[in-house]
Amino acid sequence: MRYRIGFWIGPAPVDDESACADLHTRMHTSGQFVDSPAAEQPPCPRIARFAEAVLAEFPADPLDDRSPWKYSDTAEDALGETFTPVLRGPNRRVIGRLAQLAHEHGLQAFDLAAHRILHVQDVLEHEDGPLMSGPLGGGWDEPENFACRGPEIARERLGLAPTDHVRAVAGAEEG
Repeated sequence: MRYRIGFWIGPAPVDDESACADLHTRMHTSGQFVDSPAAEQPPCPRIARFAEAVLAEFPADPLDDRSPWKYSDTAEDALGETFTPVLRGPNRRVIGRLAQLAHEHGLQAFDLAAHRILHVQDVLEHEDGPLMSGPLGGGWDEPENFACRGPEIARERLGLAPTDHVRAVAGAEEG
């Protein structure tokens, strides 16, 4: 199972849908999607420092038991003003610590599987370390059913064509 978390530089979003839109806009401008208007961008210094801090605490080494990452090339998930690493699955301790690190670096954090902003105040201090409270979603391969326009709002902002899924839903509603 893959579980994706996103971090980005930007103002605090007002709600989950605007957070999703802000993150996806930055993912497109960083070149993370095949149809992005930009080529892959190297991580800006702030994102590079954040990714370095994250990987110092949670190495991307498949032989290291502390590694929560699905892939060994996690450092490559830092592009432009974003860092979107993939976890093996939902792990409250790792997600809680990632939210703390994001806060320390002045970044926004979003759980793409649970479709929610990760606020540092939602991190509970536990005897074994931080623990993320609240709901955790299905994996990237098994997303929950969220009625979110965030990805499409990002595409609209950038003047990109709607995705096939949106066109299919719009066609079904018209027919």
